[in-house]
Amino acid sequence: MKPDPKPETKPEEKPEVKPDLKPETKPEEKPDTNLPSNIDKDLVTEEVTYNPNAMKNPIAQKSISTEAQNLIKSVNVKYGTNLKYADLNGTIRIIDKNMYLPEGTIGAQVYVNATNENDFKIIFLDNNEATIELAKKWTTMLNSDLVLDKEIQETVDAQEINNYEKGKYKIRVGHSTADHMMYIQVRV
Repeated sequence: MKPDPKPETKPEEKPEVKPDLKPETKPEEKPDTNLPSNIDKDLVTEEVTYNPNAMKNPIAQKSISTEAQNLIKSVNVKYGTNLKYADLNGTIRIIDKNMYLPEGTIGAQVYVNATNENDFKIIFLDNNEATIELAKKWTTMLNSDLVLDKEIQETVDAQEINNYEKGKYKIRVGHSTADHMMYIQVRV
């Protein structure tokens, strides 16, 4: 039996050191978070999205007005909630991360989609007094001719869909597709 031949020893090859080439990364396009100076920074989530062009609409402006912010603040104080703006993209999403949020929602306890004061929809959580009150007050803020507190409350209490007419307005209050979410729809 022959002894195992020793393997040839080659001089150790050092790999050529190349500079670390990282692929060029484009900066991530983030939504504009340069919020208007009139918005209280304590009333927006850290992830708030803001679209300045979409927010030029007068009815969208109304939803971020001092009056609107004061509505959120007063509801937060009265009910111990922490409702904040999450989206300001023409449509408005208001959320409290510590509040129940049903599956299948649009990701907010209160959602406002308004074309103008005569054509808007507010979706709200119907099992929380804070969101019910905010929906009532927001309706009147968007259109001062519409004080629908009684109609909204009776629909929430009955858990059904109701249609109302007030002056030239056709109003529908009813269930949204998500559990415990209702809507107020106003049209002329």
